[in-house]
Amino acid sequence: MTREEFENDTNYKMTYEQYQKCYCPDCDKANCPHKGAFRRLPKIDGGLGLCPNLE
Repeated sequence: MTREEFENDTNYKMTYEQYQKCYCPDCDKANCPHKGAFRRLPKIDGGLGLCPNLE
């Protein structure tokens, strides 16, 4: 997803950089318990911010 699509087609409040970090299909961590789960999203978007890539 491009930055323009992210800004125009989603309702996320997180930044585009945060989105790229917690986008699971691009993640190399195969056994991550947060993969594909809503809890991986930043708290600003209602998630728990548990994605290790966001740290």
